[in-house]
Amino acid sequence: MARAPRSKPIETKSSLLQALEFCSVVSEKLGSAYETHIGLRNHWAIAFNGIVAAGAPIMEDIYCHAHNLLLIEALSKCDENFSLTQLDNGRLSIKSGKFKAVVPCLDPALMQEALPDPLIAPITNKFKDAVAAVGVLANEDAQHVLMASVLMNGASVISTNRKVIYEYWHGNSMPTLSIPKAFVKILKNIKKNLSGFGFSNNSFTLWFEDNCWLKTQLYSDTWPDLSSILDLKCNDWNVPSDLWKAIDAIKNFSEDGWIFSKDGILYSHNDKNVGASFECSGVPNGISLFIEQLELVKPWAKTIDFNAPIPNGQCIKVFGNEARCIIAHRL
Repeated sequence: MARAPRSKPIETKSSLLQALEFCSVVSEKLGSAYETHIGLRNHWAIAFNGIVAAGAPIMEDIYCHAHNLLLIEALSKCDENFSLTQLDNGRLSIKSGKFKAVVPCLDPALMQEALPDPLIAPITNKFKDAVAAVGVLANEDAQHVLMASVLMNGASVISTNRKVIYEYWHGNSMPTLSIPKAFVKILKNIKKNLSGFGFSNNSFTLWFEDNCWLKTQLYSDTWPDLSSILDLKCNDWNVPSDLWKAIDAIKNFSEDGWIFSKDGILYSHNDKNVGASFECSGVPNGISLFIEQLELVKPWAKTIDFNAPIPNGQCIKVFGNEARCIIAHRL
């Protein structure tokens, strides 16, 4: 009789290690003290990089500000039984079996304190999905709030790069706030389920089912009213059946990311004798399409108007069940 295969040992993590790993989304290995260290106090682990803070409940009764990634490294080498000893304000000792490590700490008086906004209303994961979708347009290094943030707009979120305006509905009743791209970038990588949110005049906090939280500072600058562009009526039709097949067929022949329509055919170049082409009825003659912008809406696009009116010009408007997008014509 064949021998049954050995089962692989199940790796377990201490609750402290899990808390530190969650908070590490705002930690760095190198940098200033507030970027590298985490506060452990009042049964909470809290990391704050100056813009975004993350917190997780812990069982340990300890008060220090340890180097977070080094503490994670030390705990990852421990078995289920380990001990923590605060030697002084500058050192935290971790021991487990034959393993021992000393993690550097900072004087708590030197650290900034971050506390979450109280939870005031429930929320679903659709908010996280919507923010992740539109957040691809925001640029955290941009100098203007329009490009550097995502606008929470009641039941939807909006972002823009001045060439595209992207709105996605999540269905939750939310305040109107401008959240930084740095927060969006962190949020989309968190796998935990959302449970609720809270906010103040200058901050916004998301709460998760396990009582962890993620908080961000807000932009004080306000967004302009985009309703005159977003809500302007247009004449949209079903997306041409061969549009995505055509784009996929010719996009690698394009030298600058643009493709062009002429007489029911999409071309990779303005000169139809160069590059590649694909027959695609339903696209008006003389339209220029930027591939990257069109592929952004591919997962959800249902209808499209290639010559939709906007103040002082025309644009491409794309609609789906939960999203809409405005794409500027090539100048």
